[in-house]
Amino acid sequence: MLLEDIWRAVVKMISEVLLLSVLAGSATGLGGIIVVLLGKISDRSVAGSMGFASGVMLLVSFLNLFVESLDLTSYLNVSTAFAVGSLFMIAIDSSLPHFELGKRENGVVKSRLLHSGLLILIGITLHNIPEGVIVSAGYSHLPQLGVLIAVAVFFHNVPEGIATAIPLISAGSKKRSVILATLVSGLAEPFGALLGGTLLINASNEVIGLALAFAAGVMTYITADELIPIAHEHGHKHAVSIGILLGVIFMMILNNFL
Repeated sequence: MLLEDIWRAVVKMISEVLLLSVLAGSATGLGGIIVVLLGKISDRSVAGSMGFASGVMLLVSFLNLFVESLDLTSYLNVSTAFAVGSLFMIAIDSSLPHFELGKRENGVVKSRLLHSGLLILIGITLHNIPEGVIVSAGYSHLPQLGVLIAVAVFFHNVPEGIATAIPLISAGSKKRSVILATLVSGLAEPFGALLGGTLLINASNEVIGLALAFAAGVMTYITADELIPIAHEHGHKHAVSIGILLGVIFMMILNNFL
């Protein structure tokens, strides 16, 4: 009976984590669909949405992940895991030939990528795996924290899908292919969630604390390296700043309810 109860709890956790990560990952496809349906999206709207996503990600990284990890392990361990998470994302960005929110990177020929869509799909997909892992890390500590992280990743993925789809559409890619590419890239997050959930099912508080701090480093790097810089490249710095503040306020309100 005890083993059966444990098994049910494990299945429940993994299924709920997968559901959260599927919802968060699908937002990349939603961004692609928005571009296909609306066609031209103003730079102000893109800048504001990326700013909003930045505020959401930063608040969750520090107010939730970092603070919660301090309750589970030492400040030194938390700081070290945070740094490792940031360095991990730097290593991924430095080694993968991919578009960073639709921009050319590492000297890869843009026309070739836009024509085949293969490398851009691989890059975005692998880039999304850690986001699935951090949903699992948060949920392993507290289900409500997993929900907050999934919400943050969702709002991060929408502008990512938009900014990825815009150059593909501009290059003449078929609308169906653009939607499919952005949707498939988001499916990497459930894979990451399954991986993280498997590793953290019976983990100690110390390990979960390290995982939360690692996740905070990952999310902070994504915000600092992708969202904010690319948002400013669209101009309208006030739209970016207002978006960041609105994202922070939104997550404060959501924190109050969860």
